[in-house]
Amino acid sequence: MSAESFKIKNKNRLIHASAGVICLLYFLVSYFFLWWEFRPRMVNPIEPAIGAVSITLCCYLIFSSLQFYLPRKNQYIKVLGICLVLTVISLAISTFSLLQFFDLASIDHFLSRLPYRFVINFLVLLMVMIINMVWNIQEEYEDNKRRKEESEKLVREAELYNLRQQLQPHFLFNSLNSIIALISSKPDLARKMTFQLSDFLRGTLRKDDKQLIPLADEIRHLELYLEIEKVRFGHRLHTLFHYEENVLSAEVPGMIVQPLMENAIKHGLYNVTGEVQIETHIHVEQQLLVITISNPYEPDQFHNAKGAGFGLRSIQRRLFLIYGRTDLLDTYQQENKFIVSIKIPQHDPRIDN
Repeated sequence: MSAESFKIKNKNRLIHASAGVICLLYFLVSYFFLWWEFRPRMVNPIEPAIGAVSITLCCYLIFSSLQFYLPRKNQYIKVLGICLVLTVISLAISTFSLLQFFDLASIDHFLSRLPYRFVINFLVLLMVMIINMVWNIQEEYEDNKRRKEESEKLVREAELYNLRQQLQPHFLFNSLNSIIALISSKPDLARKMTFQLSDFLRGTLRKDDKQLIPLADEIRHLELYLEIEKVRFGHRLHTLFHYEENVLSAEVPGMIVQPLMENAIKHGLYNVTGEVQIETHIHVEQQLLVITISNPYEPDQFHNAKGAGFGLRSIQRRLFLIYGRTDLLDTYQQENKFIVSIKIPQHDPRIDN
């Protein structure tokens, strides 16, 4: 509401300023030509003043009646017709007014210059009409652009929300199945895992309203997830984080790392016997926060080495929707490790220090 009022107020200021400039310039030019023609005699300023007022009234008539007018391609002749009518009106006002103040000799002089005045008034009014239409076209363009941006933003937010909601049930179902399996054999662990799952989901709900969060918050949330997974897998799961304290202030999309860790645990533990170590390296490189997660795998059992699973596709889609880039996620193999790397653009130079 306030933005719209400010916009209208600016347009009114432009109208008054344009009308004032036209009135002043028309008066000065008319007075100069009269002075040049009749010098050294004194020139009565009433005649140019009446002409300036009449042309100004026609300008206000254009601004008020054609405030939102946008002509179509076949209506430009109509614009010229409106200018002709307004030109005749301006000259009629000037002629009628001059009859009240001047003698017949002065009126004859005015009428002798009428063709020139007609051309000048027509050009001035045509210029005013063109300025008014250009302003209206610009306003319509800005409104359409704003509506398009708002519509695209709503679509992106809806798709981002949908992607996050699709990722969470997969982890939730696995955790609930593990809790069910632990209830009879290890009820204490089942209760502990239930509380941890509750804390994890509560933190997830808090982050729904925030697109970007500090990396420190993301890591704390990730630790809750890992505690749940360690209850499921026991001593088999080991995780290591490698990062410096200065990167914790970097901003990342909420829950961007958890699906990557879930993917690493899935392929690292499900296809490998014995203990498994998953390593996470975080560093900043050329204004990009680089997060790399590696997990071991057995090449003869690994059927998704290219990382084309739903989780990784969803992460890539989220990164594209937020940053508009398709090169922020990379997967590759190195010896017996599968590595996923994501890059998060940063705009704070302090995290490089």
